Amino acid sequence: MRVAIIGAGSAGLTAAIRLESYGIKPDIFERKSKVGDTFNHVAGLLNVINRPINDPLDYLKNNFDVNIEPLNNINRIVMHGPTVTRTVTSRRLGYFLLKGQGATSVESQLYKKLKTNVNFNVHADYKNLKEAYDYVIVATGNHQIPNELGCWHTLVKTRLKIAEVIGKFDPNALTMWMNTAYCKSGYVYLAPFDDRRAVLALIVPYITKEEIDKYWENFLKIEKIGYDIISVCDYEHISGNSFPHTYENLYFIGNAGGAIEPFLGFGQFASILGGALAAKSIATGCNFENEMAYLTNANIKLLEFRKAIDTVDNDKIDRLVKFLTTPLIKQLIYDTNFNIIKYSSFLIRYAVNELFRF
Repeated sequence: MRVAIIGAGSAGLTAAIRLESYGIKPDIFERKSKVGDTFNHVAGLLNVINRPINDPLDYLKNNFDVNIEPLNNINRIVMHGPTVTRTVTSRRLGYFLLKGQGATSVESQLYKKLKTNVNFNVHADYKNLKEAYDYVIVATGNHQIPNELGCWHTLVKTRLKIAEVIGKFDPNALTMWMNTAYCKSGYVYLAPFDDRRAVLALIVPYITKEEIDKYWENFLKIEKIGYDIISVCDYEHISGNSFPHTYENLYFIGNAGGAIEPFLGFGQFASILGGALAAKSIATGCNFENEMAYLTNANIKLLEFRKAIDTVDNDKIDRLVKFLTTPLIKQLIYDTNFNIIKYSSFLIRYAVNELFRF
């Protein structure tokens, strides 16, 4: 069996490792000169987003033998509303993952486990590969190919401004800000590399590239951010669904398969899981669409959260922060395996129609 993989990011590398475990040696093509994003940054992986899976890293290890070492555990989440600040503390909140070309990044960890050589600096053409191989796994990091083939539906477009900053940080704390004045219905997060360096990222939906600088300056001014900024970059996040996840002998995974969820824009777990499921489908013959149903359904539910958040103003954001951090709700959401995704419709109706009424 001949299998080609386009892209050596988290999804493509996971697919390659899992194919090797089935005795299949894929040909891997990567347009860059090495694995990983060109800049190091920190990604959050929140357990609550992946329910009913309780611990996503344990799930990948126990079910697919994919072992990822996190940068740090997340034990504390600090939520800043426009006028309200609340904190959630628990040992089960999630993880920080290093992304990029660092020695301990997710991509570098996966690459070290790979036995097959990667063909770097190659711009692979899927049209040629699909004729030459039995299967082609598309893990390009974008939706260009499924969109071209009519298999893509965009859900949410967001602009991101990401900075590396210097200061004093708690390596186990995720800090978030929400205020329509500088992020509309998006948010800002701070995720530390360690106690001295962190990633500060502004995520704003439904704006153009030209507008992001204005929102960034508003954020720095309103929140009186005094960190030393070392570097800044900006790019676009596109959340969507690939349906179906296959086209003839093509398999879409990672961002090409709709890994970026539409609520907070996280996608690391879905990328790795999609890669493992693609390998399983090719090697065993199981239906890939059925295997991907969990991720597809989660995106649909999280889109309901996104649409609800799009309707709130600053007063409602403050009330939402208070609601999510009241003792009973906090215990239910963060200290149990309560499937917030499954019951999202009920929670949204309650939050929007009842909580925000007064």
